[in-house]
Amino acid sequence: MKYISKIKVLILSIFFLGACTGDFEEINIDENLPTTANSGTLLPSTIFDGLNPHLNLQFELTNQLMQYKVYRNNNQSDRYDLVSGAAIFDGFWEAAYKVMLDNNESIVYAQENGLNAYEAAAKILNAFYGASLTELWIDVPFSEASKGVSASIQPAYDKQEDVYAKVLMLLEEANTLLAADTKGFVMKGDILFGGDVMKWRKMANSLHLRYLLRLSNQGSINASTKINAIVSNPSTYPIIDSNDEAAIYDFSGVEPNSSDFSLKTALSGLSPSARFVSVLDGVDASDDADDDPRLPFFATKPPAAPNGPFVGVLSGTTREEAQGTGGNAELYASQFTSKFQENRGLLDFVFISNAEVQFILAEARLKNWITTSTSKSYYETGIAANLAYWNITMPVDFLTRADVVWDDTLDTLMNQKWIAMFFNNTLEAWGDNKRTGLPNLIPGPLATTVTGGLIPTRVFYPTLEQSVNSANYSAASSSIGGDKITSKHWYQN
Repeated sequence: MKYISKIKVLILSIFFLGACTGDFEEINIDENLPTTANSGTLLPSTIFDGLNPHLNLQFELTNQLMQYKVYRNNNQSDRYDLVSGAAIFDGFWEAAYKVMLDNNESIVYAQENGLNAYEAAAKILNAFYGASLTELWIDVPFSEASKGVSASIQPAYDKQEDVYAKVLMLLEEANTLLAADTKGFVMKGDILFGGDVMKWRKMANSLHLRYLLRLSNQGSINASTKINAIVSNPSTYPIIDSNDEAAIYDFSGVEPNSSDFSLKTALSGLSPSARFVSVLDGVDASDDADDDPRLPFFATKPPAAPNGPFVGVLSGTTREEAQGTGGNAELYASQFTSKFQENRGLLDFVFISNAEVQFILAEARLKNWITTSTSKSYYETGIAANLAYWNITMPVDFLTRADVVWDDTLDTLMNQKWIAMFFNNTLEAWGDNKRTGLPNLIPGPLATTVTGGLIPTRVFYPTLEQSVNSANYSAASSSIGGDKITSKHWYQN
């Protein structure tokens, strides 16, 4: 439904014709192509170009670390062999910095031309990608990165606390710019919200809540007070309050406007994890009546036993054991549905959903950081929002079922948030797990031999950084205790 504009650089070649006369002759020039980038032509690519790299690292990393799925034939990630995923992680590093480079160009142009909406959109996207980068690597180049061709190819690495400080500042600035905006997206190009300035503003403030919550274990941030300031002042800080307002890029499913995952025609060897099945299979695994309706939406029953229970595959085990689930996993284990391949417009990219915002508010209310509504109401609204997002009808008794009913505990809240983040943004589920230790994920038998039972907290820095930017890479690696996958984040207890 959206056509992605790519910035084209017009190269003009002028030939000397007639050495004796020195006269010049103009060659054909397409006046419809821009000779310089502006905020209107940059915005579509900065919205779109990082989406598939972000989705790919979710599919190959966080979907498995957070025990949603198991690739039975290639289960390195859920066994914590993250070296094998280097190409995916490096690809996101490259894409994120390219997006931020274009955003920085857009910011300069927007500031020179008084285009508040474009400046704000670029700052919001930079905040999103900056937070994603630090979530993957901890200390990363940010203040010196993506400054254009005149910048050093050897940028210094920012400490994580400085990256997040900049992220929060960018979101605050974006909200202020949008509140004062009078022009809107006059140069077009908004393929995310169709030029709706208020939705950009709600995205900024909702992301602000996400990252404040992420940092809430750090007392220096004073996250509880800042979260309350946002929630208690909706006119100053409007936030996402419905699925229609969520920051979601709608893939049309028509190339090139589709997700890479939707183009995968072969999904053999991909099963829901044992945890995914056990959490969504209700209190009685032999009775389909109390199943979470999202389980049959995402997964199918084993081909050899379509009337039996769902069967998940254990995470973090050998390929042989994973494939041997039930004696033959191809027949006796559940498989993930192929509906996202059959309907290539079904899976979209979620920057932040209404469900996530509701769960953020539920946690803030549970901890008495805010006084609006109740944690139970926010919790139930979050569940309902996720079911509605997938167009799944909520069973009449669903919110009172023993494994769903609100019980005033963070465990229950984070379990439902974990479910809702699947195929939304599992990078953020990973961040929640690092912050809270919830949900309580048990590493598989082989995973424990790699990390001593610790769930990975990061990925390895790109190999190219180690050679091109070696001094800064070495300093950053040393600062976080070494380039290893269990280094602690600044915000972790």
